[in-house]
Amino acid sequence: MRIGIDASTILNPEIGEAAGKGHYTFMLIRHLLKMDADFKNGKNEYVLFFDNRVRKKDIERFKMKSVKIHHFPFASHRRYLPGIYSEVLISGTLMREKLDILHSPGGFIPLTYRGKTIVTESNLAIHKFSDMFPRYQRLSAVFTRAILKKADFIITGSQASKSDIGDFFGLPGSKIKSIYKGIDQRFFNKVEQKEILRVRQKYKIRGRYFLFLSTIKPINNLSRLVEIFAGARRELAKQENQPHYQLVLAGKEGWLSDEVEEMTQAFRLAKDVILTGYIPPEDLNGLYQDADLFLFPPFYEEFGSPALEAMAIGVPVIASKTPALIETLGDAAMFIEPEDAQKWARAVVELAQNEGKRNDLIRLGLIQARKYTWEKTAEETLKVYRKVLGI
Repeated sequence: MRIGIDASTILNPEIGEAAGKGHYTFMLIRHLLKMDADFKNGKNEYVLFFDNRVRKKDIERFKMKSVKIHHFPFASHRRYLPGIYSEVLISGTLMREKLDILHSPGGFIPLTYRGKTIVTESNLAIHKFSDMFPRYQRLSAVFTRAILKKADFIITGSQASKSDIGDFFGLPGSKIKSIYKGIDQRFFNKVEQKEILRVRQKYKIRGRYFLFLSTIKPINNLSRLVEIFAGARRELAKQENQPHYQLVLAGKEGWLSDEVEEMTQAFRLAKDVILTGYIPPEDLNGLYQDADLFLFPPFYEEFGSPALEAMAIGVPVIASKTPALIETLGDAAMFIEPEDAQKWARAVVELAQNEGKRNDLIRLGLIQARKYTWEKTAEETLKVYRKVLGI
C-alpha cells in the first residue's frame, strides 16, 4: 500500500506546540513504520505531510527508504480556515502522489481530494460544549460534518465516542471503528529520587500534592477543581497530623486559563495552586510519580491518556463519571460526576486518608494501563487501511 498520513499535528514542543493529537500521530506513525521494518523488505510505502515547525530530530526518526516527506507552512492560516487552507496547500500534492489511502489523524482532509480517506475524529467536545471553546475553533468545527461525511472511514478513541459520532452526525456504525490509543512504556518505569527532587525544584513544589495534567481550558473543568481542592483542604485541616497539600495544574495554558487563576485568588490559594505551563516529556515521570492523587474532572473526554499514564506509574486516580472514562479506566478509578464538587472533595479526602483504598486503586490501575499498547493501535489501524481498500 502507498499510504499518506497528515503529520501536521506533530509540532514543536520546544515552542509549546504539542498536544494529544500530535503525540497520537507521532506514536502511530512510529509503530506503523516499526511494523514494516520487522519485515525484510517492508510491505508499504508512506508519504508524510509535516508542518514546517516540526523539529528536525522528530523527522529524522521517520527517515527510511519507504518514507517520503513533504513540508508545508500550515501554521498561519490553518488556525482559522483549516479546511480551505489544506485545500490550497496539499490537495494537488496528494493527487500527484497517487496514494492508495490518505489518513488524517488530526481530522482534516481536503474536500476536493478524490482518493480514499480515513480521519481520526477526537474533538467531539467542541460540538457538545461549544460555549467552552474560542470562536476560531467553533468556526473550524463547521467543516467537521462535511469531512466526516466525505471520509471513507472514521477512527475514534473509544466505543463511547463512536456512539456519539454516529448519533450527532447521523453516520452508520459500520463506517466508524474505535481504536484505543497506547500508553508509552516509559510510564511503567519509576525514576530515582534525585529526578523527583529536580522536578520539584523546577516547578517550585514544596509539599505533598494532587496532580492534574492536560491543557488548561474550560472543558477540563479546572475552576471547579480549584473549588474541590479548597473543600478537601478544609476537611483535611480538621484532622490531626495531616500533611500540607498543594494542587499542581500541569499543562499548556489554553483559552480562558486566566479564569483558573482568578479562582485561586478567590479561595486564597494562590500559593498552593501551581500552574506549571507546558511539561516537557523528560519531566513527566517525576511529576506523575510523586503525586498523591491524580484528579481528572473534564466534562467530556474521548479516551483519557493522562489518567492512564498516572495509573501506569502507580498513582491512584479520581475521574469524571463520563461514558468514555468509565470505559477506558474500568474499575481502576473512582468516578464522580464532573459537576458535583462536594462529592469530589469527599473522594479526595477519603483517598488521602485511606491507604488500603489507595493501594487497591494503584494495583488495579497498573493492570488497566497495561491493556493499552501502541503496537495494538498500529495493528488495528493497519487493518482499517486494508478494509477500506478491500484487501
